[in-house]
Amino acid sequence: MKTNLFQKTRTTLLLVAILSGALYQVMAAPVKSGEPVATETAPLLINPGQLKWIKTIPEAGDRSPEYALLRSDPKSKLTMIFFRTPVAVHIKPHTHDLAETHVILVGGTHTFDSNGVRYNVENGGFFRAPGGVLHEAWLPAGSQTVNILESGWVVNWLKGGPSIEDLDQYPPAKPH
Repeated sequence: MKTNLFQKTRTTLLLVAILSGALYQVMAAPVKSGEPVATETAPLLINPGQLKWIKTIPEAGDRSPEYALLRSDPKSKLTMIFFRTPVAVHIKPHTHDLAETHVILVGGTHTFDSNGVRYNVENGGFFRAPGGVLHEAWLPAGSQTVNILESGWVVNWLKGGPSIEDLDQYPPAKPH
């Protein structure tokens, strides 16, 4: 019985030592005040006040959709952005070299057309377009999404990029 207790104590102490070392590495990571920091050993935290919003149609002023870069991996190019639309907007036909994923947080149904098929994605829903697949979207006013772009924040526009004509646009009755 003493041997069994000794082995349990030794295992517990070894586990505590390993976890302490990991915790030390996380705590020792350099942190600048107010700046989000991500390392291979520390989580990344970005609160809403830290987001840096960029307008996709600057000439539209406050009516422009906006995105904020959440994270971009320099090795894999995988990029996560937060996207929001103050007014309804059409995202013109485009592709990406690798897959693009949308997670709809709020704002109502998002409509995607791809290869003649219509996809209506509700709040909390998930939509993924594989790389090279042509798609376009209509996002309602007040929508917020997290987009994951596996090939980085690169869009291959087929009919030009975002413009003021894309605002206040709603999906047509039938898919393109």
